[in-house]
Amino acid sequence: MEQILSIQSAVTLGFVGNSVAGPVITHLRHHPLLVDSVTLAAHPGYGLVAGDKIPDDIFSSILNALPPLGALPHIGAVITGYLGAPSQIDPITKLITTWQAERPKGHYVLDPVLGDNGRIYVDKGLVSAMRDQLLPLASFVTPNQFELQLLSGLDVYDIASADAAALHLLDQNPHLNGVVETGISTPQGRVHDRLVSRYDLVDLAYAKRAAGIAGSGDLLTVILTSWLAAGMSFKDSFIAASGQAHDIIDQSTGHLEIALLENLHRLTPITKTASTVKLDGLA
Repeated sequence: MEQILSIQSAVTLGFVGNSVAGPVITHLRHHPLLVDSVTLAAHPGYGLVAGDKIPDDIFSSILNALPPLGALPHIGAVITGYLGAPSQIDPITKLITTWQAERPKGHYVLDPVLGDNGRIYVDKGLVSAMRDQLLPLASFVTPNQFELQLLSGLDVYDIASADAAALHLLDQNPHLNGVVETGISTPQGRVHDRLVSRYDLVDLAYAKRAAGIAGSGDLLTVILTSWLAAGMSFKDSFIAASGQAHDIIDQSTGHLEIALLENLHRLTPITKTASTVKLDGLA
């Protein structure tokens, strides 16, 4: 069991951000440490926004308390997802830098929740702050097609351009081990998740839904991170995360919520033998 620190949004109703991370990390036999960046009644897709970002002084004080509490050596992985304001970047950067000095082999997974379908839905200052401060610290990054374009500064319109943008991120950020491109659409009505690293390229394709579903990227990221925290390879972690996330997405109707709790059993237990990784139920 590893402790996984997840810094992202929380909602009272439904499943996005930490409301996904908590159940999934626990089910996959790790210990979730949750810090909320915003707290809302429900995600904005419901058309009613009730709640707000965590005040800066409270957010910073929580992160600043983790080192003196002795928490950092026990944290095997860190996730950052949806953030409420650019002012949250500095305390996160400070914490991750301190943590990486204590756990140099830990994994920081950056889920750059910035927008989708050509629309930025956060403060635009977060785009540059995330690109300039968090991306250089990340071990892995999990952007959708639009977020990959925002981070790389390159046009992303098909698989080839997505891979070029991912390779650009790897070239510009020596600490970055890999990019997981999610939701790359093709004219054939397919959607692709792709792993791009300096050593591997893996493509997984699925039938494209009529509409996206809130929380699906959060789900893939937290499964990926849980597998990485268990010592699995990036390739195995990606294959498990993409396949299992899409399995749960396929059980979900509409576009507002993933059907998470009733489908947690679809998350493959993480097991490792001396020389191979077995995907229980899939191998």
